[in-house]
Amino acid sequence: MVPAIRFPLQWLIPAATAIWGIWTWAHNQDNERRMERERLSALYVNPFLSACEDLQSRIYSILELDGLPTLRRRYSNGAHAEETLYLIVRYFGWLVTVERHGQYTKDPVVMELASAVRSAFSISKSPSQVGPFNFFYPEQRALGKLVMVTREGQYGIESDTISLYEFRSRLASPPLSESESVIETLESLRDAKDAQSLVGRERLAKAQSHLVDLLGYVEAKEGYTLFRGKRRKCRPFAEPDRSAGKSPARALSA
Repeated sequence: MVPAIRFPLQWLIPAATAIWGIWTWAHNQDNERRMERERLSALYVNPFLSACEDLQSRIYSILELDGLPTLRRRYSNGAHAEETLYLIVRYFGWLVTVERHGQYTKDPVVMELASAVRSAFSISKSPSQVGPFNFFYPEQRALGKLVMVTREGQYGIESDTISLYEFRSRLASPPLSESESVIETLESLRDAKDAQSLVGRERLAKAQSHLVDLLGYVEAKEGYTLFRGKRRKCRPFAEPDRSAGKSPARALSA
């Protein structure tokens, strides 16, 4: 018969207290990590996802759902062009912010997909393809910073974007009024009667496809979605060949 192992009672109380202390500490750490993640999501991830969703939805509506005629009827003064540009620039702003703050600053998938969206708006195969919706990296960052502001909020100083109405008023003054990219983008949106006549639609289709992938990845990580159902991607458009008879040019993305 194996003799019973007896522990002095005075050892059990300190041991139980130590175990309880470790469990409580671990539980509090988990709560603090959860609260910090929720705080970062509220400050950076949620607005970034909203900017991604609004932009991809507008692009899909224009290119696949014949949305331009509807927008032209709704905004008879051509303000749909300014609103669409605002959605693009707001995305640039939140991208700059998410790259510096929050839980995705070092996430390789987010960085890769965000870079793909950037490239869709920036790379030109030749000088002749520079035009509407073409914003090189430095201008993307500059435009993004123009619409970002800080305000006092629930979590202290919080990042936010200026309103659409304030953005419209700024379009009449430098530097926005002097940006060829801004001017050409607005003109393309105002002049186009439908998706087929929209100059630069190839860039928008590529950007929308990458935005859908970006949204799907981050929403899966966060455990919620801004869209019930399956997002659809725009069909790729064949890029017009404007370089016939010219020597190939190195891709421009500076």
